[in-house]
Amino acid sequence: MKKILSVVLSVVILMSMMVTGFTVGAASTDKATINGKEVSVGSKVTYKIDLKTASIIESVQGVVNFDSNVLKLDSFTMPNTTSNYLTNTNIAGEVHYSAHSVDSGFDFSSQKNYITAEFTVIKAGTSSITHNYEVLDDANSKTLLDSNNKPNSSVQETTNTTVGEVVPSDTAIINGVKCKVGSTVTFNVWVKAPRVAEDYQGRVFYTNDILKPKSASFKTNGASAMYNLNDTITYPGKNIVSYTWLDIRHSVDFSTEDKMASVTFDVTASGRGTIESYIECFDDIDDNYMILDGKILLDGVTVRTEVVPSEVPPEPTTTSSTTATTSSTTATTATTATTATTATTATTSPQPIKTTFNGKEVKVGEEVTATYMIQADKLCEDFQGYFKYGNKTVGDTTGIELSKFELKSMPGTMVNTAPVGKVVFTGSSFDKPYDFRTKTQFATATFKVTKANCAYFAEAEMYVLSAVDGTDYVNQGVVKNPFTWEGSTSTEPTTTSS
Repeated sequence: MKKILSVVLSVVILMSMMVTGFTVGAASTDKATINGKEVSVGSKVTYKIDLKTASIIESVQGVVNFDSNVLKLDSFTMPNTTSNYLTNTNIAGEVHYSAHSVDSGFDFSSQKNYITAEFTVIKAGTSSITHNYEVLDDANSKTLLDSNNKPNSSVQETTNTTVGEVVPSDTAIINGVKCKVGSTVTFNVWVKAPRVAEDYQGRVFYTNDILKPKSASFKTNGASAMYNLNDTITYPGKNIVSYTWLDIRHSVDFSTEDKMASVTFDVTASGRGTIESYIECFDDIDDNYMILDGKILLDGVTVRTEVVPSEVPPEPTTTSSTTATTSSTTATTATTATTATTATTATTSPQPIKTTFNGKEVKVGEEVTATYMIQADKLCEDFQGYFKYGNKTVGDTTGIELSKFELKSMPGTMVNTAPVGKVVFTGSSFDKPYDFRTKTQFATATFKVTKANCAYFAEAEMYVLSAVDGTDYVNQGVVKNPFTWEGSTSTEPTTTSS
């Protein structure tokens, strides 16, 4: 009996050893190698490119490629190229970006961060993160790229990939700043302007799975600012704090840099998150825009943001692996031209008795196509515009879905369909100008109607359109010289849909 028991115990011990062996083997594969660096699944990877050049940079465009089966993109920032900044992350495994500044350009005379992409490792495997330049032009519209589309000898490029372990359970990392779970973190928007302001309006985007808005304050004079800590009605599905201030009798002086907006959040859980600022408008006392749609229009205006935690978790006393993040208690980030449409509620307006789209009667389930034609008498080198759509009955995008958007095939173009109620399109091509001298189809948007008894609309506008000789057809939304810009609406069936 004892002999039989000892044999059974031996088998059990042997099986447990085999199981242990297999377990160790399985755990050893729970790793990924990114750009030659080993990192655990669930950990973070940061990919950065810094630039230094004596040349003022006028326009940039490129793409970051990664394996979306192995990595999940958490954030993408370009803190030193904020003018006309635009990104598109809708394509799996790709981040497309562009930025353009004719007036002041981008200064990289000292080494500065060009792009930063942060990822979470979601699967084991060997993968790489790469970057390709498409445009890198100086202030004279001359390329700073060589024949291989790499920065030429006048540009110093530094690329770095860092990896970090999972964020500790008592820690949240917001915009790279460590905060203690259960404490608060304050996001400040600092502004400096050579003219006094009579009104401003903006939004603060945040990661709501680890942050909860608690309070807000704003620089005012006379009338108080109005704000909404949880603006889900105007912006459904978005994590937004919205604010606005106007007082034509009592202006606000920002000649010395000061906090325009300050929002405090409760840190509710561990993890990595972001807070971003978007200033929709910032006007002087003559109603001239100093900032519009996230873009600085007046020389001397500066905007910076910072994250200030009330408590920072203590550093671990044991010799364990640490995350590759900054230990600073504050971090400055540049504003991004996040494109989010400004919707206005109109629930008290008269309800239509039929369903229309740009004035045409349509049926529920029907697809409608809005097309815009363009013609200009000179070759053009850059453009930027918006295709806005929505439901006038309720003042949002209820009942209208964007099925497809197509832009004329041209070099150096980019489209972002992510903003609610708006498609943003832009293009810059100095070597191969855009030829609109013959009337041609420029943009086509196809929509699906899903709700009855509504008044839908879709309309496109050019915000910037410039010729190669410097002629401005449109500058900051103002038409300076005549050109053809014609829209039409069709309810004919489309051949493709998403």
